[in-house]
Amino acid sequence: MNEHDMKDFKAAYDAIPVPKELEGRVRASLQAAKQEQRRNKARKRRLLWQRTGAGAAAAMAAVVLLANSSPVVARAMEQVPVLGAITRVVTFRTFEDQGERTQAHVEVPQVEGGSEALNDAIAAYTDTIIEQYQADAARVEGAGVEAESNHYSLDLSYQVVTDNDRVFALRFNQTLVMASGVESVKIYDVDKATGELLTLDDLFQPGSDYLSVLTENIQEQMRAQMAADSEVYYWVDSEHEGLNFTRLEADTAFYLNDSGELVLVFDEGEVAPMYMGVVEFTIPSDVLSGLADPAYLG
Repeated sequence: MNEHDMKDFKAAYDAIPVPKELEGRVRASLQAAKQEQRRNKARKRRLLWQRTGAGAAAAMAAVVLLANSSPVVARAMEQVPVLGAITRVVTFRTFEDQGERTQAHVEVPQVEGGSEALNDAIAAYTDTIIEQYQADAARVEGAGVEAESNHYSLDLSYQVVTDNDRVFALRFNQTLVMASGVESVKIYDVDKATGELLTLDDLFQPGSDYLSVLTENIQEQMRAQMAADSEVYYWVDSEHEGLNFTRLEADTAFYLNDSGELVLVFDEGEVAPMYMGVVEFTIPSDVLSGLADPAYLG
C-alpha cells in the first residue's frame, strides 16, 4: 500500500459514522479497568459479603430485581480442571439477560487457592460491567419505536493465559455490540508466592527505563507488520499525530506466554483502526536483557 492509498484509506476510515451510543461505550470499555481501582469503600464492603454464601444468594436476588422483568440467571457452574499447584478457577455465577433488543452473558469466576486481592478485583470488575449493562439496557429498551433497530449485547468470558511456577494470569474478553462491535481485554496477573496483583512495573528492575524500550520494540513490530502485509495498519508514523502510538502506558494489559515471554495486549481501537480488533505484541527476551526482573522474566 503506497502513501496515496494509505491516505485514501485513512480518509475513508475517518469518514465512517460512529453512533454516539457506541462512541460512549467504547470510551467506557477502554476506561473500565482504570475506574474499577477507584471504587469507594462502600462498594468494596458490599462486594466482600457477596463472596459469602448468604451474600451470594442476596446478590443474585438483587440482580433479578435490578433487571426488572428481564430474565436473569445466576448459577454456580462446574469447576474447570486444576490449573496449578495452588490455583484453580471456578465459575462462581453467570449473569444472563434477554430483552426485546438487549442481551447479556457474563461469566463471573473465583480463583480457589489464589489470593483475596485477585478475587476482590474480579468481583469489582464484573460487578461494574453488569451495572453498566443494566443502565445501558434500560435506555435501549425504553427508547421506543423510533429506535427499534437498535440492539445492544454484551458478552464477557474469561480464560487462563499464564500458569507457571511464579505467575498466574486470568484474562477477561469483553465484546460489546451496539450498531457495530468493540472488543476489549482486562488481564489480572498474580504473584503465586505472595498472592499480590502484579503490575507491569513489577516485572522490571527498579529505575530501568523499560517503558521506552518496550515502546520502541512495539513501534518496530508495527512497522514490520505493515511492510509485510498491506491490510495491516497501526497508528504509527501517521500524519494524524494525535493518533500515533508514542509511549507505552504502565497500566497496559499483559501476560506471559508458554515460553515465558512478555505479551502486551491492546483493546480494539487503541493503537490501530477498529477493524484490526484486539492486537498483541510478543516482546523477544533479548530485548529485555538487563531490564527484567529474573524472578518473572527469565
